[in-house]
Amino acid sequence: MPDQLYLSPLMRTKYRQIILVLLFTLLPSSAHTAFEFQPIGAHTSATGDAGVALATGAAGAFWNPAALAWGKRISLFGTYDRPFGIAELATHAFSAGLRTGRHGLGVRYTGFGFALYKEQVLGLIYGLRVFQQLSLGFGIRALQLSTAGMPTQHWVVFDAGIKLQIREGVFLGAAIWNAGGSHTSLLGQSGTVGMGIAIMPQVALVADIQKEATFPTGAGIGIIYHIHPQLVLRTGAGGQPERLSAGFGLRTGGFAIDYAAVWHTILGITHRASVIYEH
Repeated sequence: MPDQLYLSPLMRTKYRQIILVLLFTLLPSSAHTAFEFQPIGAHTSATGDAGVALATGAAGAFWNPAALAWGKRISLFGTYDRPFGIAELATHAFSAGLRTGRHGLGVRYTGFGFALYKEQVLGLIYGLRVFQQLSLGFGIRALQLSTAGMPTQHWVVFDAGIKLQIREGVFLGAAIWNAGGSHTSLLGQSGTVGMGIAIMPQVALVADIQKEATFPTGAGIGIIYHIHPQLVLRTGAGGQPERLSAGFGLRTGGFAIDYAAVWHTILGITHRASVIYEH
Protein backbone atom coordinates (compact mmCIF):
# COMPACT_ATOMS: atom_id res chain seq x y z
CA MET A 1 0.00 0.00 0.00
CA PRO A 2 1.49 3.42 -0.94
CA ASP A 3 2.53 5.54 2.06
CA GLN A 4 0.19 8.37 1.12
CA LEU A 5 -2.79 6.02 1.43
CA TYR A 6 -1.85 4.63 4.83
CA LEU A 7 -3.72 5.88 7.92
CA SER A 8 -2.36 5.17 11.37
CA PRO A 9 -4.77 3.66 13.96
CA LEU A 10 -4.91 7.08 15.66
CA MET A 11 -5.88 8.84 12.42
CA ARG A 12 -8.49 6.19 11.61
CA THR A 13 -10.02 6.76 15.05
CA LYS A 14 -10.07 10.55 14.50
CA TYR A 15 -11.75 10.21 11.11
CA ARG A 16 -14.32 7.79 12.57
CA GLN A 17 -15.12 10.27 15.32
CA ILE A 18 -15.53 13.10 12.80
CA ILE A 19 -17.92 10.93 10.76
CA LEU A 20 -19.87 10.12 13.93
CA VAL A 21 -20.23 13.83 14.71
CA LEU A 22 -21.62 14.40 11.22
CA LEU A 23 -24.02 11.48 11.55
CA PHE A 24 -25.10 12.63 15.00
CA THR A 25 -25.77 16.11 13.60
CA LEU A 26 -27.43 15.23 10.31
CA LEU A 27 -29.42 12.03 10.80
CA PRO A 28 -33.15 12.79 11.05
CA SER A 29 -33.47 10.35 13.94
CA SER A 30 -30.45 11.67 15.84
CA ALA A 31 -30.59 14.03 18.80
CA HIS A 32 -32.74 17.07 18.10
CA THR A 33 -30.87 19.40 20.42
CA ALA A 34 -28.04 19.03 22.88
CA PHE A 35 -30.08 18.31 26.01
CA GLU A 36 -33.58 17.31 24.92
CA PHE A 37 -35.48 14.77 27.00
CA GLN A 38 -33.68 11.45 26.74
CA PRO A 39 -35.27 8.12 27.72
CA ILE A 40 -33.16 6.53 30.46
CA GLY A 41 -33.33 2.98 31.82
CA ALA A 42 -34.02 -0.49 30.45
CA HIS A 43 -37.19 -0.85 32.55
CA THR A 44 -38.86 1.90 30.51
CA SER A 45 -37.07 1.32 27.19
CA ALA A 46 -38.76 -2.09 26.95
CA THR A 47 -42.22 -0.50 27.17
CA GLY A 48 -41.86 1.89 24.24
CA ASP A 49 -40.12 4.55 26.35
CA ALA A 50 -43.24 5.14 28.42
CA GLY A 51 -42.51 5.84 32.07
CA VAL A 52 -43.74 9.20 33.31
CA ALA A 53 -46.80 7.86 35.19
CA LEU A 54 -45.30 4.84 36.99
CA ALA A 55 -41.90 6.41 37.73
CA THR A 56 -40.73 6.10 41.35
CA GLY A 57 -37.56 6.78 43.32
CA ALA A 58 -34.08 7.19 41.85
CA ALA A 59 -34.96 5.41 38.59
CA GLY A 60 -37.88 7.81 38.14
CA ALA A 61 -35.68 10.90 38.56
CA PHE A 62 -35.00 10.89 34.81
CA TRP A 63 -38.71 10.69 33.97
CA ASN A 64 -40.66 12.76 36.44
CA PRO A 65 -39.38 14.96 39.30
CA ALA A 66 -42.53 14.06 41.26
CA ALA A 67 -41.37 10.42 41.34
CA LEU A 68 -38.99 11.16 44.23
CA ALA A 69 -41.94 11.33 46.64
CA TRP A 70 -42.94 7.72 45.78
CA GLY A 71 -41.21 4.41 46.27
CA LYS A 72 -38.83 3.06 48.89
CA ARG A 73 -36.93 5.10 51.48
CA ILE A 74 -33.54 4.61 49.78
CA SER A 75 -33.06 3.95 46.06
CA LEU A 76 -30.03 3.76 43.76
CA PHE A 77 -30.04 3.46 39.98
CA GLY A 78 -27.49 2.98 37.20
CA THR A 79 -27.84 2.33 33.48
CA TYR A 80 -25.75 1.94 30.33
CA ASP A 81 -26.91 2.47 26.76
CA ARG A 82 -24.80 1.77 23.67
CA PRO A 83 -26.90 2.69 20.64
CA PHE A 84 -26.47 0.44 17.59
CA GLY A 85 -23.25 -0.98 19.06
CA ILE A 86 -21.33 2.29 18.62
CA ALA A 87 -19.16 2.96 21.66
CA GLU A 88 -18.84 6.68 20.90
CA LEU A 89 -22.60 7.13 21.26
CA ALA A 90 -22.81 5.38 24.63
CA THR A 91 -24.77 6.98 27.47
CA HIS A 92 -24.30 6.22 31.14
CA ALA A 93 -26.48 7.54 33.94
CA PHE A 94 -26.63 7.28 37.72
CA SER A 95 -29.05 8.53 40.36
CA ALA A 96 -29.81 8.24 44.06
CA GLY A 97 -32.99 8.99 45.96
CA LEU A 98 -33.98 9.41 49.60
CA ARG A 99 -37.61 9.55 50.73
CA THR A 100 -38.66 10.48 54.23
CA GLY A 101 -42.33 10.96 55.00
CA ARG A 102 -43.92 13.18 52.35
CA HIS A 103 -40.56 14.43 51.03
CA GLY A 104 -38.18 13.00 48.45
CA LEU A 105 -34.74 14.24 47.45
CA GLY A 106 -32.58 12.96 44.62
CA VAL A 107 -29.46 13.56 42.57
CA ARG A 108 -28.89 12.46 38.97
CA TYR A 109 -26.03 12.40 36.47
CA THR A 110 -25.95 11.67 32.73
CA GLY A 111 -22.89 11.47 30.49
CA PHE A 112 -22.92 11.15 26.72
CA GLY A 113 -20.37 11.45 23.91
CA PHE A 114 -16.69 10.95 23.18
CA ALA A 115 -13.48 12.95 22.74
CA LEU A 116 -14.82 15.38 20.12
CA TYR A 117 -18.30 15.90 21.54
CA LYS A 118 -19.44 15.39 25.11
CA GLU A 119 -22.58 16.26 27.09
CA GLN A 120 -22.78 16.05 30.88
CA VAL A 121 -25.81 16.74 33.09
CA LEU A 122 -25.91 16.96 36.88
CA GLY A 123 -29.27 17.54 38.55
CA LEU A 124 -30.98 17.86 41.92
CA ILE A 125 -34.65 16.89 42.38
CA TYR A 126 -37.18 17.48 45.11
CA GLY A 127 -40.56 15.76 45.34
CA LEU A 128 -43.40 16.53 47.74
CA ARG A 129 -46.40 14.30 48.46
CA VAL A 130 -49.01 17.04 48.76
CA PHE A 131 -51.74 14.49 49.40
CA GLN A 132 -51.69 10.72 49.63
CA GLN A 133 -52.62 10.47 45.94
CA LEU A 134 -50.80 13.55 44.61
CA SER A 135 -47.15 14.60 44.41
CA LEU A 136 -45.35 17.55 42.86
CA GLY A 137 -41.71 17.66 41.85
CA PHE A 138 -39.12 20.26 40.89
CA GLY A 139 -35.62 19.87 39.52
CA ILE A 140 -32.59 21.95 38.62
CA ARG A 141 -30.00 20.75 36.11
CA ALA A 142 -26.52 22.01 35.33
CA LEU A 143 -25.60 21.25 31.72
CA GLN A 144 -22.13 21.18 30.18
CA LEU A 145 -21.32 20.83 26.49
CA SER A 146 -17.75 20.23 25.29
CA THR A 147 -16.93 20.29 21.58
CA ALA A 148 -13.40 19.91 20.23
CA GLY A 149 -11.88 23.26 19.26
CA MET A 150 -14.61 25.31 20.98
CA PRO A 151 -14.97 26.76 24.49
CA THR A 152 -16.90 24.60 26.96
CA GLN A 153 -20.44 25.89 27.47
CA HIS A 154 -22.58 25.77 30.64
CA TRP A 155 -26.28 26.33 31.35
CA VAL A 156 -28.77 25.85 34.16
CA VAL A 157 -32.39 24.82 33.52
CA PHE A 158 -35.44 23.93 35.61
CA ASP A 159 -37.87 21.00 35.38
CA ALA A 160 -41.26 20.24 36.94
CA GLY A 161 -43.56 17.26 37.28
CA ILE A 162 -46.75 15.92 38.79
CA LYS A 163 -47.98 12.42 39.64
CA LEU A 164 -51.55 11.52 40.55
CA GLN A 165 -53.15 8.26 41.65
CA ILE A 166 -56.75 8.41 40.47
CA ARG A 167 -57.73 5.14 42.12
CA GLU A 168 -56.14 1.81 42.95
CA GLY A 169 -53.90 0.79 40.06
CA VAL A 170 -54.49 3.90 37.94
CA PHE A 171 -51.80 6.63 37.74
CA LEU A 172 -51.38 9.80 35.73
CA GLY A 173 -48.09 11.66 35.31
CA ALA A 174 -46.78 14.73 33.54
CA ALA A 175 -43.37 16.40 33.31
CA ILE A 176 -41.87 19.37 31.54
CA TRP A 177 -38.15 19.68 30.91
CA ASN A 178 -36.50 23.10 30.71
CA ALA A 179 -39.73 24.61 32.03
CA GLY A 180 -38.32 28.13 31.84
CA GLY A 181 -37.69 27.87 28.10
CA SER A 182 -33.98 28.71 28.32
CA HIS A 183 -32.24 28.63 24.89
CA THR A 184 -34.77 26.16 23.53
CA SER A 185 -33.10 26.12 20.10
CA LEU A 186 -30.04 24.51 21.71
CA LEU A 187 -31.16 22.99 25.01
CA GLY A 188 -34.60 21.88 23.87
CA GLN A 189 -37.87 22.08 25.75
CA SER A 190 -40.19 19.11 26.02
CA GLY A 191 -43.21 17.81 27.88
CA THR A 192 -44.59 14.35 28.54
CA VAL A 193 -47.96 13.15 29.80
CA GLY A 194 -48.74 9.54 30.52
CA MET A 195 -50.94 6.96 32.18
CA GLY A 196 -50.31 3.64 33.88
CA ILE A 197 -53.20 1.20 34.47
CA ALA A 198 -53.22 -2.18 36.18
CA ILE A 199 -55.63 -3.99 33.88
CA MET A 200 -55.12 -7.29 35.74
CA PRO A 201 -53.38 -8.18 39.02
CA GLN A 202 -50.17 -9.12 37.15
CA VAL A 203 -50.54 -6.95 34.05
CA ALA A 204 -50.13 -3.19 33.60
CA LEU A 205 -50.54 -0.99 30.55
CA VAL A 206 -48.49 2.19 30.17
CA ALA A 207 -48.73 4.95 27.56
CA ASP A 208 -46.94 8.29 27.11
CA ILE A 209 -47.21 11.21 24.70
CA GLN A 210 -44.09 13.35 24.28
CA LYS A 211 -43.75 16.72 22.60
CA GLU A 212 -40.50 18.54 22.02
CA ALA A 213 -40.50 22.15 20.84
CA THR A 214 -40.42 22.45 17.02
CA PHE A 215 -40.49 18.66 16.50
CA PRO A 216 -43.33 16.20 15.80
CA THR A 217 -45.26 14.64 18.66
CA GLY A 218 -44.12 11.18 19.70
CA ALA A 219 -45.83 8.45 21.69
CA GLY A 220 -45.08 5.15 23.34
CA ILE A 221 -47.19 2.31 24.65
CA GLY A 222 -46.21 -0.84 26.50
CA ILE A 223 -47.30 -3.84 28.54
CA ILE A 224 -45.75 -5.03 31.80
CA TYR A 225 -46.40 -8.64 32.82
CA HIS A 226 -45.31 -9.87 36.26
CA ILE A 227 -45.02 -13.52 35.33
CA HIS A 228 -43.47 -14.30 38.73
CA PRO A 229 -42.66 -12.22 41.84
CA GLN A 230 -39.02 -12.25 40.70
CA LEU A 231 -39.54 -12.01 36.92
CA VAL A 232 -41.24 -9.34 34.84
CA LEU A 233 -41.64 -9.30 31.04
CA ARG A 234 -42.10 -6.12 29.03
CA THR A 235 -42.84 -5.15 25.44
CA GLY A 236 -43.86 -1.98 23.67
CA ALA A 237 -43.80 0.26 20.63
CA GLY A 238 -43.11 3.93 20.07
CA GLY A 239 -42.84 6.61 17.43
CA GLN A 240 -40.48 9.50 16.63
CA PRO A 241 -38.39 7.58 15.81
CA GLU A 242 -40.40 4.45 15.09
CA ARG A 243 -39.26 1.52 17.21
CA LEU A 244 -40.29 -1.78 18.79
CA SER A 245 -38.94 -2.98 22.11
CA ALA A 246 -38.92 -5.93 24.49
CA GLY A 247 -37.14 -6.84 27.68
CA PHE A 248 -37.26 -8.42 31.10
CA GLY A 249 -36.42 -7.71 34.71
CA LEU A 250 -35.09 -9.96 37.46
CA ARG A 251 -35.65 -9.13 41.12
CA THR A 252 -34.14 -10.55 44.26
CA GLY A 253 -34.21 -8.87 47.62
CA GLY A 254 -33.86 -5.14 47.07
CA PHE A 255 -32.05 -5.50 43.72
CA ALA A 256 -33.46 -5.45 40.20
CA ILE A 257 -31.58 -6.05 36.95
CA ASP A 258 -33.35 -4.96 33.77
CA TYR A 259 -32.56 -5.51 30.10
CA ALA A 260 -34.19 -4.12 26.95
CA ALA A 261 -33.64 -4.51 23.23
CA VAL A 262 -34.92 -1.56 21.19
CA TRP A 263 -35.32 -2.06 17.46
CA HIS A 264 -35.08 1.09 15.34
CA THR A 265 -36.68 0.74 11.91
CA ILE A 266 -33.64 2.29 10.18
CA LEU A 267 -30.60 1.93 12.42
CA GLY A 268 -31.12 -1.51 13.94
CA ILE A 269 -31.00 -2.79 17.52
CA THR A 270 -29.86 -1.03 20.68
CA HIS A 271 -29.16 -2.96 23.88
CA ARG A 272 -29.83 -1.32 27.24
CA ALA A 273 -29.21 -2.54 30.77
CA SER A 274 -29.85 -1.02 34.18
CA VAL A 275 -29.63 -1.89 37.87
CA ILE A 276 -31.89 -0.68 40.69
CA TYR A 277 -31.44 -1.04 44.44
CA GLU A 278 -34.25 -0.14 46.84
CA HIS A 279 -34.50 -0.44 50.59
